[in-house]
Amino acid sequence: MPQKYRTIFTEQWFKNHTRLKPNGVYEIRCSINKVAISGSSKDLDTAIKNFITALSRTEGKSKSKEQKVKRVLFLDFTEKWFEVVKKPTVKPITYESFLSVYRAHIRPYFKGKYIDELTAMQIQPLFSKLYKVGKTKAAINVHLLLNQIFKASIAERLITFNPMDGVTILKHHAKNGTALTYSEEKEFLRKLEKSKYKLTFALMLFCGMRRAELSSARIDENFVIVKNGKQRLSEIKTERKIPITPMLRRYLKDISKNNFKESIGYSCDLLSRSFKDLCHSHKLHSLRHTFITRCQ
Repeated sequence: MPQKYRTIFTEQWFKNHTRLKPNGVYEIRCSINKVAISGSSKDLDTAIKNFITALSRTEGKSKSKEQKVKRVLFLDFTEKWFEVVKKPTVKPITYESFLSVYRAHIRPYFKGKYIDELTAMQIQPLFSKLYKVGKTKAAINVHLLLNQIFKASIAERLITFNPMDGVTILKHHAKNGTALTYSEEKEFLRKLEKSKYKLTFALMLFCGMRRAELSSARIDENFVIVKNGKQRLSEIKTERKIPITPMLRRYLKDISKNNFKESIGYSCDLLSRSFKDLCHSHKLHSLRHTFITRCQ
């Protein structure tokens, strides 16, 4: 008899679970994990032996089935999910943003862990660590990604429940951007005269572009035309036409096609860092806030 059942199937148990049928046959029956197990014979000792044989056979099949189940590491599943599911369904800049969150916070924490062993209590310390250093925005992004990953693993039948249901997260209070004051704008434009990003930031300030929209900008007579950046991958692409104001036109004067192409070709991260050197009390997106405020 399998070791783990010896304390269960005692002499008293066999007395309680054995019945003598009208035909003189002793029958011993039970159910383990919804699997019926039985042994019978006209001789009681033989019936017990037959029951134990059936029990051992069932135990052997159960172990064989368990061995066939291949456990999956969390990181192996997640990286495949990024490639197969996330990458084709979001914009490249969004994909890179999510990938950055994964590499910085998720991958180091879940290294070597199997996806079916993770619980809410095991995951919660990751968020506690982020809150301790004030990274509430990062915690929101990590929670969003983990929730999607575990839902996908449920769909793949790797786990039966989402451990994120039991994880507690704090609310992130986003800081809204603010427009430059007139004096700040004047000082910014003064510094801009000596910057190689002169035309780049002038376009963003006087056209209200998002940084991800800049690379799509083109000139069409009296308008700057850009592709709308705040759209999902599945939505029909639309464009905005922004009139070239007298403030912007002086920056476009005598600019060649190559100069214009170079000015819109910088990476978003580079522009964000460079803007801080010129206007340290604001973020790059504040140029869009400034444009909208002036329009109002």
